[in-house]
Amino acid sequence: MAKLSENRWGKSEIRISKIHRSDGSDDFSDLAVQVLLQGDVESAHTGGDNRAVLPTDTMRNTVYCLAQDHLTRDLEAFASFLCDHFLDRDVTRAAVTISERLWSQAGATGFIGGNSERRTARVAKGAGEIGTWAGIEGLVVLKTTGSAFSGYPKDAFTVLPETEDRILATSVTATWRYSTLPEDATKTWETARETLVERFFTDWSASAQHQGWLMAVGLLEAVPEIDRVDLHLPNQHHLPFDISRFGLEDRGTVFHPVSEPYGDIGLTVTR
Repeated sequence: MAKLSENRWGKSEIRISKIHRSDGSDDFSDLAVQVLLQGDVESAHTGGDNRAVLPTDTMRNTVYCLAQDHLTRDLEAFASFLCDHFLDRDVTRAAVTISERLWSQAGATGFIGGNSERRTARVAKGAGEIGTWAGIEGLVVLKTTGSAFSGYPKDAFTVLPETEDRILATSVTATWRYSTLPEDATKTWETARETLVERFFTDWSASAQHQGWLMAVGLLEAVPEIDRVDLHLPNQHHLPFDISRFGLEDRGTVFHPVSEPYGDIGLTVTR
């Protein structure tokens, strides 16, 4: 006999922008919001009874309407407010994830954007795993020295030469969980980003794995409210290109960037 197991419904990629007016200069938010709900909607799946199914179009409109008075630079606070709102609609769980496209100020009312970097925030309330998470996606970093890779196991298919100095490049995806929500979540996010960048560039690492550990430990040290860090560090290879084959002196400064395949490095660090 068929039985409905876990299910959820919601609205994803709700694109919303907002001007934060203030005397002298404006601020600007450019967001993508996801709302996911869980509740007793088995009858909708098994019998076509939609009386408990809040329309996803309503979720979209709710985000826009509540943004006018409640969306500030504190993404976590807005996600929490949205969760509380939807939990009043006879659902058992609400999870809101926000991804912010970053713009830099250019004068009092101007902004420059276009890079891949995103600030993220997620709040889940109700049944199941609950909490507040923050993070960053698409933080592209590269250093031309200060990373090595040697001492690894070798077999018949190993051709990679050991190196004590190489290019290390990655697009950082970091997510951290708050045991206690900081008083200023935006300032805390800025501190976390600065820490990740600083530890990447200042710490010598023996591998991408070692680099990730140093970055995560630095984050736990810098922000006491964080109790867990998840890092995804795709190793974006820059392979030496041997120009000596063409009768030229190879000084080890020319490389071939390879987007695929890439080393797929992930780790979780907790207190």
